[in-house]
Amino acid sequence: MISIKLAGYLRENRDEVMQRWLENLHGHIAEDFEQMLKTPMGSGVSNKLLNCAIEYLQAEDYQKAEVAHKIRDIASDAAFRRTAVGFGLPDIVETALAFRHALEGTILCHALHGSIEDERVIIEGMMALNELGDILVSGEIAGFFAFNDFRENEEGVA
Repeated sequence: MISIKLAGYLRENRDEVMQRWLENLHGHIAEDFEQMLKTPMGSGVSNKLLNCAIEYLQAEDYQKAEVAHKIRDIASDAAFRRTAVGFGLPDIVETALAFRHALEGTILCHALHGSIEDERVIIEGMMALNELGDILVSGEIAGFFAFNDFRENEEGVA
């Protein structure tokens, strides 16, 4: 378990995380993709991922693999759907990177007032969020290619 305190910062500042995420995306992805992410479908995925990030920060070492698998599946499913409606891999991956930056920015904004012991927890939390970001990107890429494989198989059958 890294820190219940850091997870609490994310839980207490959900709106800030979402605002930072959308701000991090603005100008870095296609405008129509950015607009789609502001819909209930887009915010639904980000809320699921935020819940998983909180769970990941609170997880014991033996629980991390299970939470990581859940995060990767959510990201992969979202990327599959986004690819199906025509969005490209760079935009899809950018959403994962922007989400990780939003998580990190929110934690740093609220947690940088403490002792050296707190600094160790913050560093461990940032490392965990980097791992989580890698898992998100991996899931996004997997979902993109899963859709392309699906489409190729459908075309081969037709």
